[in-house]
Amino acid sequence: MSGHPTPRVPKAPNEANTYEATLKKNQIHGWRLEICQKVRNFDSDIDNYLRTFLSSQTPYVAAIGADVLNMASKFEPKRGMEKESYAPLLKIFTALVAYFPADRRPSFYGGYEQRIPFPFSDFAHRHHKSKPDLAVSWPGDVLPSDRKIESPHCRQFSMAIEVKALNTDDPFVKYKNGRRTLSNTRADKLVQLAVNARNLLFAHGLLAAFTLGIYGEVVRIVRFDHACAVASPPMNIKTLEGLRAIQEFFWRFVHPWEGGPGTVVGADPTVRHLTAEDKAWLKTRIGAEAGSPFGKVHFEEARWVQVWDSEDNSPAEPKAYILFKVVDVNARLFSRSTMVWKCIEDTRLRPREGPGAQAGDQEELVLQIVKEQWRQCIRTPEKEFYDRMNSTIKDPADRIGLPNMVHGCDMGKRDVKRWETAVASKPWQSDDDLLRTHAEPSEDADESEVDREFPAPVIERGYVPSLPIPMHQTHSWRLTVGASMMAKERSHMRLVVDTVGRPLDQFGSTKELVMAIYDAIRGHRTLMERGGILHRDVSSGNILIVDKQPRERVPCKGILHDYDYSSMTKKPPLAADPSDVPGQIPALHPLERMGDNEPENVAELKERTGTYYFISVDLFGSSEGDGDCVLHDTHHDLESFIWVLVWIVLRHVRHGHKRGREACSLVFKYGDDDAASSAKRIWLMDCATKPLSIPGNSPLTDLLMKLHEMLSIALVNVPVSNRRRLTYDTVLATFETAIKREDWPKDDKALPFVPPKTEKLDTKSEDFDNDPPTALQGVCFDADVLDSDEHDVDEPNPPEVKHQKKRTHERFADEEESELPSFFTETRSDATGSRKRQRNNQGVAARSSAGPRSSRAARGSVRGTSGGSGTTGGRGTVGSRRAVERLIEEAMKKARSSG
Repeated sequence: MSGHPTPRVPKAPNEANTYEATLKKNQIHGWRLEICQKVRNFDSDIDNYLRTFLSSQTPYVAAIGADVLNMASKFEPKRGMEKESYAPLLKIFTALVAYFPADRRPSFYGGYEQRIPFPFSDFAHRHHKSKPDLAVSWPGDVLPSDRKIESPHCRQFSMAIEVKALNTDDPFVKYKNGRRTLSNTRADKLVQLAVNARNLLFAHGLLAAFTLGIYGEVVRIVRFDHACAVASPPMNIKTLEGLRAIQEFFWRFVHPWEGGPGTVVGADPTVRHLTAEDKAWLKTRIGAEAGSPFGKVHFEEARWVQVWDSEDNSPAEPKAYILFKVVDVNARLFSRSTMVWKCIEDTRLRPREGPGAQAGDQEELVLQIVKEQWRQCIRTPEKEFYDRMNSTIKDPADRIGLPNMVHGCDMGKRDVKRWETAVASKPWQSDDDLLRTHAEPSEDADESEVDREFPAPVIERGYVPSLPIPMHQTHSWRLTVGASMMAKERSHMRLVVDTVGRPLDQFGSTKELVMAIYDAIRGHRTLMERGGILHRDVSSGNILIVDKQPRERVPCKGILHDYDYSSMTKKPPLAADPSDVPGQIPALHPLERMGDNEPENVAELKERTGTYYFISVDLFGSSEGDGDCVLHDTHHDLESFIWVLVWIVLRHVRHGHKRGREACSLVFKYGDDDAASSAKRIWLMDCATKPLSIPGNSPLTDLLMKLHEMLSIALVNVPVSNRRRLTYDTVLATFETAIKREDWPKDDKALPFVPPKTEKLDTKSEDFDNDPPTALQGVCFDADVLDSDEHDVDEPNPPEVKHQKKRTHERFADEEESELPSFFTETRSDATGSRKRQRNNQGVAARSSAGPRSSRAARGSVRGTSGGSGTTGGRGTVGSRRAVERLIEEAMKKARSSG
């Protein structure tokens, strides 16, 4: 590795340390940052947009009646009367789709006063509710028009619609003259669409989600995937041409290339919700297994999926699984969006054995894990790490702390090869050949529609214009900017592993928690020393407490999973030629090169990884100065294991810290690197004089004390020459000593963590439009960010922020795009004065919300955090670092005087 890590774009954390961080008014800032430079305008006409993103084999025939034209002509949106637009819009849309076949016809719902929770009940408390103005049903479903749905849910809708009163509310408008900015209020209109799209993507396992934004008379289609969003050209709902385009959009939306009635464009053909028959079979199969290991099973959230093992054009039958329990979910929109499910194989598809045998009922129930994620195309697929693991660690007895992948592939690669085969007019060996796949006709369609023969797409010069773009791999950046943006695209992975577990925060006893982390460290060591794989993203979500594993495996309490951000040596350590790198493990290559023609600095795009709360203190300062970055090594991951234990203890164990539940927010800061680093160092120095005690749990108290001592020696010893890095031997020996003790308490299971309230806030309003300015009220959104290609291709950092490249930033897992958002700078005029005012405002906000010690650090910080709320981001200035240094010096003096 060489060079510096890329700038980090802060986002709202998945885990909130304070109650305030769970509120919409604080989460919205993270959303603003997440969507920056991720919204593209489609630079062509609406017809080309529809052909590109909504391919259909069923021809559209316009049918705009006089009644629709009459309703549209009377539609008069007015300022301050947004809600008055809902009823006429519902009537217009209903009339536009009235001639659709009944099993393809969507209905429209005006549930603007109702809040819709995050799709998965076990994680809904982490995310604020959405409130779309209008919603669209699945084809063939009829939503009530004269009453409200009781407890509406995302599963009932296929699309969301947001309505604003005026044409000038359009947040996608291009500014031709000069550089102008979007206010937070207008940026939040993008956030509303993004939140709705995120919920739809997760609720249905969609590959892409469509939303409508209506701004006065202007209508925009916005297509979201996990790489970016693409907005259509504007359509005027009061014109015949605009109505035709809207009608064609709905027609194409409910007539996808693959799938019959009831499906939509963007739906994954390999995924479906459970039928009544599926649910009955699942309940019978899991039986008592639905108890303790799983807790409550939400059968309405479960889904049926197909899993392939091959990405090549070879005859293959997929395996089918029923995913019935979400173990973990990364709910960010433009990210890996990782989901981990407990599942069982759908053995009903297997042939029956013997007369009278019922398919799927004879085999022993085998519980497994399915992981779905959207990896960056520039990164090495996780499957390759498992292949290395399988080739170097073959004996099951050596796989303690490590899972085993039993099925799966890169669905994106497979989908691209399937598309390329169709483009070349060659047969695809599996049943899902694009050239043989025809949309199923509607049951009640007219005879002229049903009997119409649709010939195979015409192949012209090797290109099939009507073929749908592969959707298991995103193409949004390449379609809107160019092929050079491949590094920003994402590919859908679906893997099945053999070991079933539960999150660390569901431990049955503190000894079980410690043993799980211990086994994960053992697996980490084996993986590095035998496989040449460094994990680089140790976090609370990437360690599971083992519930069930195959009989041939050596029993263990914990496993380390999620290798999509790992690094791998060119050769396994035992196979490497010692003459290549004498006495060293071969140099790590964290990224997959995209080809010989790619620039040499491709690897600089993503050099820093790690979940922010657990990142090593050394890595927070790895970009200081103009020298080389700190290379991520084993001792950084070992440090992360210790921070994971501290995190879980402070949140889920009854401890003796005087700040109680607030203690976690004192140690784990989010977004500001200086504050995050100093908080951990200060915690270590405080523990030197007042160790954290766990009442009635001497083994855990002593373990934490010893680990704190080891971290202090590694991180805060003065002089630096006295510091000693963490090693596998010392860390594992410390855990072993604790585990061998006989005085562990029994059944001290995890306590639920309720984020504490740290400040008084008016929480009455939860509407985006009524939100007051956030702590980063100086943030503005450049209109050019939405449309301009120059910053994304030729100049990742716009001229106004070039000076910030001198202070480079780390890259963390799930915070993955390479540009520094240009909206961190003000407009060209009076930029200096605006920045000063912004710093003053943020300093006041930080001091008012932080605790006593953290408020002192915030006085010198440009972007001080607010009790770990995740509403701020970026590195501090020189003043911030000096304030932090003074705090550390004071704490060290105190520690020496007391010691």
